[in-house]
Amino acid sequence: MSARKWALAALALALGLLGLLLCLIFATHEAVAASLASLLGLAGVPLGGLCLGLSLALVSGSARDQLWPWAVASGRALPVLALMALPMLLGAGALYEWVATEEGGFRGLWLAWPSFAVRGVLYLLLWMALARWVLPISVARPAASGLGLIALVLSISLAAIDWSMSLDSHFQSSLYGLIWFARLMLSGIAFSCLLALAAGANRPGVLRGMLAAAVLAWLYLYFMQYLVIWYGNLPEEIRWYQQRGEGGWLWLTWLLGVGHVLVFVALLWPVSQRPRLLAGLAAATLMLGLAEGVWLSLPSQTDIQPLLQGFALVCAWLAGGGLLALALLPRRSP
Repeated sequence: MSARKWALAALALALGLLGLLLCLIFATHEAVAASLASLLGLAGVPLGGLCLGLSLALVSGSARDQLWPWAVASGRALPVLALMALPMLLGAGALYEWVATEEGGFRGLWLAWPSFAVRGVLYLLLWMALARWVLPISVARPAASGLGLIALVLSISLAAIDWSMSLDSHFQSSLYGLIWFARLMLSGIAFSCLLALAAGANRPGVLRGMLAAAVLAWLYLYFMQYLVIWYGNLPEEIRWYQQRGEGGWLWLTWLLGVGHVLVFVALLWPVSQRPRLLAGLAAATLMLGLAEGVWLSLPSQTDIQPLLQGFALVCAWLAGGGLLALALLPRRSP
């Protein structure tokens, strides 16, 4: 069975890389945009596992007992995230309008491709170092976990601003970094719940509570960002929402909002702690994470071909999913 899973993951990776390479040659803008959307959506598995693991190390109880091993296992796949980020870091000029402009002062220094690329590499190196050296000892040394979590929250907030929020150089939100952190935690919990349930978790009710709390936090942060922008009547920030309320993006907006609300409502019922139903809700949460990656990145892009963009997105998901599967699957059959 393990060999078959490896073969499927390798096939997905090969097909995804081939299609993405073709798109990079003939439709560079669409390919780089798809790579960013895939990165934002799939980062919840390795980076979300790291967030969850460092958080669990500070508490005790059944939640840590059931989720800790899977959070650590997910965090080991962080080098895959570096490979997924390469098209975005190298092809920033195809995505970010500020690459082609020259500004003075701190803003000009910050919004310049060399500093953008260096910061991206530093974020990735920091996350891999935390997963490699801090996460495994965090239960025995809570102080290391606390310091690592502070560094993680700050770096994730900066990465969210660099990689996603700066797609629209006029949009500003002090909650944006926390919103992406909430998505990473939500996806990390959902993925760890799936692995724990597959391994025969003995207290699925605890997993249900963790997933419900993470969904609620995600909903709260998005609502607060929208409320502040609506109450302040901020034109540039309103335009960011207007882009996601036009044409086909409106359906994706409704899918994200209603989908998460339905998952949360379903988790309120005790019947949702049945392993199969809970696994289905966790899987739906991960799929919504992929949709959120698209929602955050693609509506701000102009002059894209929808069919090419859809093809490039599927290829990026296949390549990223294949890489993650190869990194997470056991090396040999038991």
